[in-house]
Amino acid sequence: GALDNNELTLLYQPQVDLRSGLVVGAEALMRWHNSQLGVMRPDIFISHAESTGEIIRLGAWALREACMQVRRWRDEGHHTVRVAVNVSYRQFLADDLAGTVEAALSAAGIPGTALELEFTERVLIEDEPETLRTFAQLRELGVMLSIDDFGEGYSALNYLRRLPIHGLKLSQLFLQGVPGNGSDVAVCQAVSAIARSLGLGLVAEGVESEAQRQFLLQLGVPVGQGFLFAPGLSPDEFARRLEAAQELLSNA
Repeated sequence: GALDNNELTLLYQPQVDLRSGLVVGAEALMRWHNSQLGVMRPDIFISHAESTGEIIRLGAWALREACMQVRRWRDEGHHTVRVAVNVSYRQFLADDLAGTVEAALSAAGIPGTALELEFTERVLIEDEPETLRTFAQLRELGVMLSIDDFGEGYSALNYLRRLPIHGLKLSQLFLQGVPGNGSDVAVCQAVSAIARSLGLGLVAEGVESEAQRQFLLQLGVPVGQGFLFAPGLSPDEFARRLEAAQELLSNA
């Protein structure tokens, strides 16, 4: 009943240019505010929603809400923000994902280029004509497509080169030990090389220290997100962050 009782909200974690620190986008993060259980992060309830199939409803709500928030930001003069929304494996298998996305974009009156969809690596092994068709339909809408937490799961490189995606997200799992852990450094270097050789964008998750930022810059990773920059922010807090960045640019 969380969805029906309006207990779900979205926070927005800034994605920043690692060199300049300017906000270039956001990832939508779902939170559940329950009067008895308090605030719950998605790692607590998403797996249950996956198993029951409710994730399809939750995912559709998140898409609509994120698109409407982009509309509100645009009405306030913030036209450059692209919001990334996670799409679960169950959502991907559901009927007409492209239609759901198109409806959310249309209802908000925003272009597809303002939306990014993040899929798990599991979609890489779905070597089906329908998979390629769905990705092609999403690209026709102008939506950016990326693989989340790349390297944690299947890492099916054979399929990666065939899917029409735009980028990868470097998992914070591998960034945790950087720059001191040689194995983590090697994995980050490998993922960066894969993205570069395939002409894909790369975003690093879980950036928490200046040393990690410097390491990523040396790798040539352009964009990152994490507590070094900001946690998930309310829409108003995120807008204030954008306004502060615009003031810096105006005064530069």
